[in-house]
Amino acid sequence: MKMTYQDIKKGFLSNCAQTGSTDTNLLADFNRNLAQRYQLIQSKMTDYKTQITQTASTVASQQYYQYPPGIVNTEAATVTIGSVIYPLITIYSQQDWNIKNAIQIQPTTFPTFIFPRKNDFGLWPIPQDAYTITFNYYPRIVDLAVDDYVSGTVTVADGSATVTGASTTFTTGMVGRYFQITDTSISGYGQDYQIGAWVSTTALTLANYWQGVGTSSLTYRIGQCPEIPDEGHITLVDGVTADFYFGLRNDPTTAQAWENKFWTGDRTNTARDTGDENIAGGLIGLMNRYASRDDKRVILVNPHTNFMSSSIFAQTLT
Repeated sequence: MKMTYQDIKKGFLSNCAQTGSTDTNLLADFNRNLAQRYQLIQSKMTDYKTQITQTASTVASQQYYQYPPGIVNTEAATVTIGSVIYPLITIYSQQDWNIKNAIQIQPTTFPTFIFPRKNDFGLWPIPQDAYTITFNYYPRIVDLAVDDYVSGTVTVADGSATVTGASTTFTTGMVGRYFQITDTSISGYGQDYQIGAWVSTTALTLANYWQGVGTSSLTYRIGQCPEIPDEGHITLVDGVTADFYFGLRNDPTTAQAWENKFWTGDRTNTARDTGDENIAGGLIGLMNRYASRDDKRVILVNPHTNFMSSSIFAQTLT
C-alpha cells in the first residue's frame, strides 16, 4: 500500500513519541531530513523504473532548445514527422558535433541527431519547421511536502476516469498525486489511482479508469506519494526517525537502532553490504529485490548511420 506524505509524517511523530505535535522546529527538521532520505533512496534505486515522457516543439531555423522542466538526464528522444516516429541519435562528443555543423548543406529538413548539454540541447540538421520532440527521461525528484486533501465528497463510476467533487476545491497542483476512496462501504476502496489531469475545482481525470462500484457522496483523499516501490515507503519513516534521534534528541544509541532498521529492516543488524542477499528488509533488501530486474540503461556508444542522414537518402530527396 502506498504511503502519502501525511502518512510518513504521522509515522515519524509516533516513533518519536510526538503524535499530533505542531512544533515548527520539529516539523521543519522532519521536512529537511525527509528530503535528504528521499534523494538517498532514489539514488540507490537505479534499477527501479522511474522514466517518464515529455514533449517539446521545434522552431524553424532554431538549433538549440531548453529542456522541458524536471529532466535530470534523458534516456532517449524521438522526433515525430507526420504519423511516423523516428529515434534521434545522440552525439556525446563536442568534436563530432562540430563536424556535423561544419556541413554546409543539410541532407534533410528535420533533425536526426541530438546533442545534450548541461542546460540545453542541440538538433542537427537544424529544424525547418515545427516538429514534436518526445523525451524519455529520468525526472528530478520533487520533495514531499503536501498533506492529504480530503475536503468534500466525490462521485466515481465503474469504467470512468472522471472524479466529480462536491464541496471540493481541486487544483492543478494535484496532477500527479494519488487519489484513493476511503469509504469502506464499497468495493474498490483503498486502491490508489494517479491523477492525470485537472478539469475544474470540482472535477479531476484519473490516469486509469476507476474499477469498483460507482456511487456518490464518498469520502476520499488525495495524497503526495514517494515515487519508489510501495514496500519501500516505510524506510522513509525509519530514516527520518533516525535523523531525529541523531539530531534534535541527541540519542545516538536509539538513533543507531533506527538507522539499522532503515538499511536492513532489523534494528539490531549493523550490516551495510548492499549486495548482501541475506538482508530482506530495509533499503538494502529493496535494492536487492529490484537489482535483479532487467532495466538497464542502454547507451549507443558507437551508433550506426541514421538512414535519414545518409547520402542515398539525401539524393532521393533531391
